[in-house]
Amino acid sequence: MDTLGELRLAVDDLVVYASHGVGCVANRQQETVVLEFAEGGLSVTLPIKRAVECVRPVSTEAEIASIGRTLGGADTVSQENWQRRLKTTRGKLTGGEAAGLAEVIRDASRRDERASARKEPSRLSLTERHLYLKARKLLADEIGASRGVDPSAADAWIGDQLARNGERDPSRETRGTATSVAPLIETTPRPSGRRARRRRH
Repeated sequence: MDTLGELRLAVDDLVVYASHGVGCVANRQQETVVLEFAEGGLSVTLPIKRAVECVRPVSTEAEIASIGRTLGGADTVSQENWQRRLKTTRGKLTGGEAAGLAEVIRDASRRDERASARKEPSRLSLTERHLYLKARKLLADEIGASRGVDPSAADAWIGDQLARNGERDPSRETRGTATSVAPLIETTPRPSGRRARRRRH
């Protein structure tokens, strides 16, 4: 894929730009594309090559169903030390792929649940919890944009999928102090626009 035409991007399309999350195509020129993001009024101008590499359509319903299966499944027990695990997690957030975000959310949830079952403090460091919350927010924003629902409703759906494995949601706790990811998500306006089309092969 080497042109924006192959991505079929058009003005007002909803897209995902790596770790920036869901944005709307505000302008498209021969050499650049402009994306606008609801949060913070951010606007980004990308060269064509960068856009082709880092911009994708929001997930389809079939892809969301696959995400649900990932969230509801068992985690991948990593033998990596915490530094390598953190690097892997950051890589998934930087890439911005929905499947990778779901894995970050699932793995954090499962690790926290195992610690809870042993009546131990959370196994997530403050950095890992921050990355977990960011991944969850990005995924909720994308699912909300795809389904045309508020991100808070999409986040509730994520929680339901996690619960399919009988696991606790670590967004509700931080080392003995109750908290919630909901305010993070509810304050993000739902972007308006239509889903970008994928190229037909």
